[in-house]
Amino acid sequence: MKQKIGKWLSILLPILLGLALVIYTYNKFTPEQLEEIKLQFKNADYFYIYISLLISAVALWSRGYRWRYTLEHLGYKPKISTNVMAVCIGYFINMSIPRSGEVSRALILKKYEDVPFDKAFGTIIAERVVDTFFYYHLLD
Repeated sequence: MKQKIGKWLSILLPILLGLALVIYTYNKFTPEQLEEIKLQFKNADYFYIYISLLISAVALWSRGYRWRYTLEHLGYKPKISTNVMAVCIGYFINMSIPRSGEVSRALILKKYEDVPFDKAFGTIIAERVVDTFFYYHLLD
């Protein structure tokens, strides 16, 4: 029973905190500012937003797939959906605590797919090294 309550609290508390911050920020706007915001949303061209969402979804999926491919060589076959979820959470956590997203990715894979932390973290480090190599190689 305690685990169930803890699980629900771990989901609800961040949502409630985010909602409280949105309401707090919303109440700081003047009526003129709120009208200006509504007008901006009404006149916005959403085509570019949809295109960027599509590109982002493909990029997240491809990173999850690439990570799965790396893990398969170590004998683990995690679901692509779990890998994509871990990559998304890693990006989100990196926004609050820089470079902690890599650790969270490995921890998520440990929790949901039972991949040892050191193996998952090692593949993340290897991925970063390869990314850095190609980034600097393309600059030359």
